[in-house]
Amino acid sequence: MQFKHITCPQCGLLCDDLDVSVDDQDVTLDDNAHSVCQQFFVDAKFTDKSTLQPKINGKPCTLDEAVTYAAKLHATAQQSIISGLIADVQACRSAFALAEKTHSVIDHANGQSMRASTAIMQRYGEVRTTLAEARNRADCIVLFGAEILEKFPKLRERILQPAETLSGNTERKLIILDVVENADLAADKEIDFFHLALPNLETAIQQLQYLASPRASTKTEIDPSIRAIYQQISTSNYIVLTWTASLFAKNTAEQTLQNLTFFIKESMKTQRCVGLPLGGSRGEITANQVSTWQTGFPLPVAFTSGAPEHNPVIYNAETMLANSEVDLLTWVSTYSSDDTPKQYATANIVIGHPNMQFNQTVDVFIPVGIPGIDQRGLACRTDAVATLPLHSIRKNDLPSADHVLNLIYQAL
Repeated sequence: MQFKHITCPQCGLLCDDLDVSVDDQDVTLDDNAHSVCQQFFVDAKFTDKSTLQPKINGKPCTLDEAVTYAAKLHATAQQSIISGLIADVQACRSAFALAEKTHSVIDHANGQSMRASTAIMQRYGEVRTTLAEARNRADCIVLFGAEILEKFPKLRERILQPAETLSGNTERKLIILDVVENADLAADKEIDFFHLALPNLETAIQQLQYLASPRASTKTEIDPSIRAIYQQISTSNYIVLTWTASLFAKNTAEQTLQNLTFFIKESMKTQRCVGLPLGGSRGEITANQVSTWQTGFPLPVAFTSGAPEHNPVIYNAETMLANSEVDLLTWVSTYSSDDTPKQYATANIVIGHPNMQFNQTVDVFIPVGIPGIDQRGLACRTDAVATLPLHSIRKNDLPSADHVLNLIYQAL
């Protein structure tokens, strides 16, 4: 059976123009040009039907038994964390309901990289645009890192260089900066590719920010390519700067995002200049949006006192788990079999992709359906302005993550 206009949650673009074929439990993307998109559907193939059964300490059990045991772990835990949150809107909503009932801390698997962007937004504000504005209005787009095109494989055809726009004008400068050589992009006549003789992208951003600042001096040593890029930007009317925080070093990500923010604000004095950060490939945009809707706070959120509390330092899930500050981890991850939790010295419940394989014994593993393949759902796009539907195109008996979380909630 063939399905058209299917939404793919493999990356934050949530492209909804894919054609997919389904043969029993095998799902195939008909467009083979995008390997990243294809992987989501390849990963959904069931190679072993025994993986579809819940397990307690590695031994098969019924769903009711798994839910009862998971509820018992929550009831006896002194401090629990719900993390992963690599899931659709409704699963995230149910995770928040469970967190509130169990007085848990809730955080996303990508919480560390999300923190830097949130901190800059809170302190300085940001000037951002949407995918639609970038596609239809920009006359100059700058990408920081060629790897963005690999992480978001349909970005170029859908947003950066579309065949048509609302204005009818498809002429624009597309500038890509990287510290790694790329022969294909260098030979592409539709792109201005700059291979920078700099140690990292952070240095390039810092130099660009300096050139835009009022204190900039012609005597300061700046890479010639950066000066050339800045000159191109300065003569444009609508500039979009695009990045993904995952390409920046964690220990300096906040400073790098601050430099980008300052560059945009300074440029806005004379021309339209906006940011288009890209993310959401692990559902972090969806989880953060649900957190804001439900609590008024971005992630992480703690319900330890009964009311929601946001403190990104104290309630950092990764740090709390590494320091053994909790005795139970509930991990929710439905899109990829690779998104398994790290091994910590704590009890754990995994509600996840049916093809997950673990290096350690999991106290409770409940395989669930994959949103966009087995169940309908909703997901938030990378620019956080659109929520797109995920379709059900395959029939099986797997419960949804939302249903399983609700069962645990009701069993407490």
